[in-house]
Amino acid sequence: MVKVLIGCPTYEKYDYCVDEWLDAVKSIIEFSSENEVNAEYLLVDNSKDNKFFEKLEENGINAIKSKHYSNVKDRIVSSRNILREKVLKENYDYFFSLEQDVIPEKDILMKLLSHKKKIVSAYYGKQQELAVQDKETNEIKKVKIELPIVWLKEERGVRRAFPQEVLNRGLIKVEALGIGCMLIAREVFEKIRFRHEPEKKAYDDMFFCLDAKKLGYGCFLDSDIEVKHLHKFWEKENL
Repeated sequence: MVKVLIGCPTYEKYDYCVDEWLDAVKSIIEFSSENEVNAEYLLVDNSKDNKFFEKLEENGINAIKSKHYSNVKDRIVSSRNILREKVLKENYDYFFSLEQDVIPEKDILMKLLSHKKKIVSAYYGKQQELAVQDKETNEIKKVKIELPIVWLKEERGVRRAFPQEVLNRGLIKVEALGIGCMLIAREVFEKIRFRHEPEKKAYDDMFFCLDAKKLGYGCFLDSDIEVKHLHKFWEKENL
């Protein structure tokens, strides 16, 4: 039987969506079990204090408390590597990285497993603020549009994809993906740790994909599976 760990880092700001996430995860676990996949979940709380963790425990939610770092990227990387170590030590076949604010359907895990890829994700987006120029007035305005958390290769490096480039195109290979709804084979974790580079803006998901590519792994997107993302905008000082 295939063994899968579902999980992600969390902290107190995600209190608003814990219940919805947990309901989705329990449905995934139940549906997967009916299809001979043994799935379990774990949250890693990196909040500054223990209040959120204690609330999770009181509600019977499977979670552990990790160290709080002042830098948000350090917190995320540390928590993800705790999950990575659990996958390796307890002999899971896959890690299903499912961020707290990403809410998929119950069959998501079975669909991703069916591709038999080492790294594969579903499609989800996030609002992004862009500067656009009005063709008539030449005025520059800032607008928010929903962009997939997918990067495509271009001459100067990589760029964020637009929905029309990557949505409803079946299983496609891309340069990099957000880790919010990503299935990762144990084999990849045996070779790669999560990391970030302090001097660069990119988060750990980008470095994970780049490191995987260097080792010959492709990053695949099932662009026919679109999942709900409850992303909120938070000021940097509140992260």
